[in-house]
Amino acid sequence: MKRHLLVWALAVAALSLLVSARDAAATCGESSGAIRRDSLRSAAAETTFYYSVYTPPCYDRSANTYPVLYLMHGSNEDDGQWGRLGIQPLLDDGIAAGTLPPMIVVMPFGEWLANRNQFEGVSWESVFLDELLPHIEAQYRVDGRRETRMIGGISRGGFWALEIAFRHPELFSAVGGHSAFLDDYNAPPEYNPLRVVQTSTEISRLQIWLDRGKDDFAAPGLDLLDERLTEHGLTYQYTVYPEGQHAPEYWRQHVDEYLAFYGASLQAASTPPTLPPMLFVTNTPQVTPAPSTPTPSGAKAEGGFDLFLPAVAFPSLLTSVEGDLLAGLRDGQATPKLVLDTTTAAALTTHGLMLPASTEIVADDALMNVLWRDKTRFTLLAFDRLTTRVRVLNVDEQDVLYERLADYPLAFPAAQPNYRSDHLTRVLLSGVTALTRLTREALDKNGVAWAAEAIAPYTQRADFFHTSNEVSFSPTCPQPDGVQLGEFCAKEAHFDILKLLGLDIVELTGNHNNDFGTDNTLKTLAWYSDNGIATVGGGSNLEAARTPLQLEHHHNRIVMLACNAVGPYYAIADADAPGSADCDWNWLRETLPALAAVSDVLVVTVQYTEVEDYRPLPQQELDFRGLADLGADVVIGTQAHKPQTLEFYESSFIHYGMGNFLFDQPFWGNMRFFMDDLWIYEGRLLTVGLFTGIIDDNARPRPMTVDEQMNFLAFMFNQQNGF
Repeated sequence: MKRHLLVWALAVAALSLLVSARDAAATCGESSGAIRRDSLRSAAAETTFYYSVYTPPCYDRSANTYPVLYLMHGSNEDDGQWGRLGIQPLLDDGIAAGTLPPMIVVMPFGEWLANRNQFEGVSWESVFLDELLPHIEAQYRVDGRRETRMIGGISRGGFWALEIAFRHPELFSAVGGHSAFLDDYNAPPEYNPLRVVQTSTEISRLQIWLDRGKDDFAAPGLDLLDERLTEHGLTYQYTVYPEGQHAPEYWRQHVDEYLAFYGASLQAASTPPTLPPMLFVTNTPQVTPAPSTPTPSGAKAEGGFDLFLPAVAFPSLLTSVEGDLLAGLRDGQATPKLVLDTTTAAALTTHGLMLPASTEIVADDALMNVLWRDKTRFTLLAFDRLTTRVRVLNVDEQDVLYERLADYPLAFPAAQPNYRSDHLTRVLLSGVTALTRLTREALDKNGVAWAAEAIAPYTQRADFFHTSNEVSFSPTCPQPDGVQLGEFCAKEAHFDILKLLGLDIVELTGNHNNDFGTDNTLKTLAWYSDNGIATVGGGSNLEAARTPLQLEHHHNRIVMLACNAVGPYYAIADADAPGSADCDWNWLRETLPALAAVSDVLVVTVQYTEVEDYRPLPQQELDFRGLADLGADVVIGTQAHKPQTLEFYESSFIHYGMGNFLFDQPFWGNMRFFMDDLWIYEGRLLTVGLFTGIIDDNARPRPMTVDEQMNFLAFMFNQQNGF
C-alpha cells in the first residue's frame, strides 16, 4: 500500500511538468528540436510501420517527461507530410517564445491500412492503439496522462483522429480534424464519427477543433459534424476560412493555428479555473507494505509481459478456475467451457500455444454475447483488453496478480507488453464501518488483532484501501464527555484496527460522526492526519469536507469526491463547524465535470437514504445515474447496511450499496458485504473485482468460502434487472 499526504493547489500540480520542461529548454542552450524516423513491426497487421517523431530542444539532455501530440497524414501521403508543411520551425519558434509548451509530436505512417475502410479485427485504429501508442510511450519520455495526450489529422488522417478520439475520449484531451474527410456511410455506425457523436456521452470531455477552406470538397461531412455537435450541446471550434481548397497550400498556411489550438488545449486541460485545492496522495511506502509480487520466469520485471487472464461475464457465478486447466491449455490440451475471440487466439498462437481443434473461437464482437448467454463459459483476455463487463477469475482460489504470477502459465515475455505492474493501480472500496454497540463490545472482549486478522491480508495488499467510518472516537466512550447529539461513539483504544487493516482513505459522510460532539470529531480528524490516513467527504468545515481527494499512483490520476444526501442536520459541515459534505446539486453540477476533465478515473461515493432492501430506491437510481452523467466513472453507495445491486450505466460503474464492513447487525443480509476492487490501468478503469465477505461475531470480517460466495452472488445477481 502507498501513503503520503500533501495539500497542493491543482494548478501547481498540473503545470509543474510544463514549467520544468520550459525552464530546462531555457538553460540547456538548444533552440531547435529534432525530427527522427523509426519503425515498429506490427504483429497484428504483419507490416512494418514507420513514424517520424519531433522531440523538443534539450530532450536528450534532460529527464523531463512531455505532452504528446499524434498527427495523422492524409490519403496517399506518409509520415513526412507534416514535416513538408513546415511543422518543425513552427514548433521550435513557439517553444522558444513560450507560446507553446515543449512537447513530443508523433507523425505515424499508416501504410496501406490507414487508407482502407477496415474497422473490425485489424484496423488502423487497433494497430495505433494496441501497438503504436504503447510503443511510443515506452520508447519516449511521454507524460502518459490523458490530459497531456492529443491527436489530430489531415483529410483521411482527420477522419482517423476523430474516429479514434470519439471512441476513446478517456485516452485523449483534444482532437483536431483539419479538412477531415467524413461521410455518413464510409464506416459502420459504431466507428463513424458522424454517428458516434449521436450516441456517445463522453465526447464532451474532449477539446475539439474542426477547420476547412471555403472551397474544400470535404465541406459536406464537416458541416454535418458541426450540425450534430451543435444538436448535442457540445463545445467545439469550427473554422471555415474564406479561402482554401483541399490541398497542401491551404494546410501549410494554418499549421501555426493548429499548434496554437493543441497548446491551448494543454493549458485548458491542466488549469481548470473553478476547482478547489485537492488533498493529494502519492505513492510513498507505508509502514505495513503489501508483499511484493514475484516476476514470472523469463519475464522482464522492468518491462512487463504479455498476460492473459481468465474472465467471465460479470454476473457469472464462477469465481475461480483450476491452474492445472490453464497449464494444460498451454500444453495443447482441450479446455472445456473455454471460448476465445479471434484476437486472443491469434495472440496465444504467436506465443507458441497450439490450440486444440476443439477450442471454440468466435469473432471479437461476438464474445460478450457468448459469455453473457451462457454464464458457465469463460474466456482468456489480454490484460489490457479487460473491460468492466467481465470479471477476472481467481486461479486455484488465488488472485493471479497478488499471489500467482510466479508460476502462472499464461504470462509471456514481450517487447511490447500488455501488462506492466507499474502502470496498474488497485483501489479497494468497502462500506459501513461503525466501531460501536455490539461491535465495540466484541472488540473489548477479543481485541483489535482478532478482529482484523482474517481480512487484513486482503485489505493491506491494495494500493489504496478505503472504508466509510461513520463514528468518531471519544476518550470517555460509551459515556458522553460533553454535548451529545446522537448515540454512537468509538473507543480510542480501538483506533488501532484501522492501522492493522492498512487503511489509506477514510470516508466521513456518515450520519454519526458528530454524535458525541464536534470536539471529538476534530480530535478524530487529527488522529487520521497523524496516522497518514487521508479523508474525503468530511472535514473541519464545509470547505474541507468538499475538498476532493486526488490519488497519484503508477501514472494514474484518480480523484474521489464524497457527500451526504440525507443528514441529519447536525451531521453536515458548515462554514465553521465539522461534519460531512452535503450533496448540494448546484455544487455537484459545477464541480464534477471539472474534476472529470482533470482525472483519469473519477469516483463519487454517497451516503444515501438507508433502506432494508437489496434493491435501490427509484430516486436513488436517478440520482446515482445523474452523478454518472456529470462525469463520475464510478458511483458507490456507502450508506447500505444490506448489500445492494449494481449496474453498468453508459460507461460508468454504479454500485448502489456494498453493505456493512465492520458493524454489528447480525442478520443474513447485513452480515454479508461486497468490497469493490477497482483496477485502473494506464488511465482507465479496466475492470472491477467483487470481493465478498461475512462479518462473524459482530466484529470479525472474513472472506466467504466458495460455497458461501456462490450462494451470495446467485442471490444478489437475481435481484438485478438484466442479470
